[in-house]
Amino acid sequence: MDTNYGMEIVRATEISALTAARQQGLGDHLEILSKARSALAKTLSRLNIEGVIINDRFQNRSDLFQMPESVGKGGARMDLMAIAIEAHHSAADGGTNATSYAVIAPQGVIQSVPNLSMYKIVVGPQVGNVIDINQPPVTNVKRVARALRKYTENVTVCILDQARHKQLIKEIRSCGARIKLINEGEISGCLSAITGEKADIYIGYGFAPEGTLVAAAISCLGGYFEGKIFYENDRDRQAAASHGITDYDKVFRVQDLVRSKEIAIAATGITDGEFLQGVRFTSNGAITSSFIARAETKTYRKLETTHFFDFKPVF
Repeated sequence: MDTNYGMEIVRATEISALTAARQQGLGDHLEILSKARSALAKTLSRLNIEGVIINDRFQNRSDLFQMPESVGKGGARMDLMAIAIEAHHSAADGGTNATSYAVIAPQGVIQSVPNLSMYKIVVGPQVGNVIDINQPPVTNVKRVARALRKYTENVTVCILDQARHKQLIKEIRSCGARIKLINEGEISGCLSAITGEKADIYIGYGFAPEGTLVAAAISCLGGYFEGKIFYENDRDRQAAASHGITDYDKVFRVQDLVRSKEIAIAATGITDGEFLQGVRFTSNGAITSSFIARAETKTYRKLETTHFFDFKPVF
């Protein structure tokens, strides 16, 4: 895969982040998401590829800007995942953990998934595959503690602060582990567990498309992931079958969602989060914080980019 793709897609996440940051805190959840999606699509359309956008969780929403099914000016056939804003409610309300993401890989590498809930457990490479999603949460926390040679009380578990996690939080607290609750931004929470910077393990329900992006990140950065899609009814199972998923008890791992090491991921912070700083506006532009990673070489870069709007307007 072309080694320049990572730099190309990070330009797209930067423009998306800058666009969203101008709407930060204004309280309009749909406006900030639509404008960021439009900016991301416009920038991705400049790539010299024939790209197909997959796993768009907001597809077919009449109240939002719709990403085109294909982007690019022509060239190699590629899969793209594009999340213009993760945690768009938080960004609109002036909160944290809002980030723009993009993933690129040759066509057929990324597994498409239904827009359903997925229960996930994510850890970093220093922990490895000691976790088991079919075991109780406390068992997994204790296994992580042993792998890291920590007391259980010193293990930090990142969880989304949601009503459905009430019992999960109660169980983990029972073993004494530290809990870090976040309102939104499950990908940022997973990345913090992968790197071990602010958490040791991420556990909980989120979205299946976001799980695919997390698998792409692990393919590039290292770590371990297990996920199970949650099906409420036959309609959910039919939706999964349309994506070629017929084992409804399947435990998804990285290799199930990302079928090759030919993949790159980029992200840019919109508001300060678990993994990246948000956009900082200056008198004549802005500063963005991003990262780019490639699975083939395990190359990982963090970027701080200064944008001068007087010379290159982006809005």
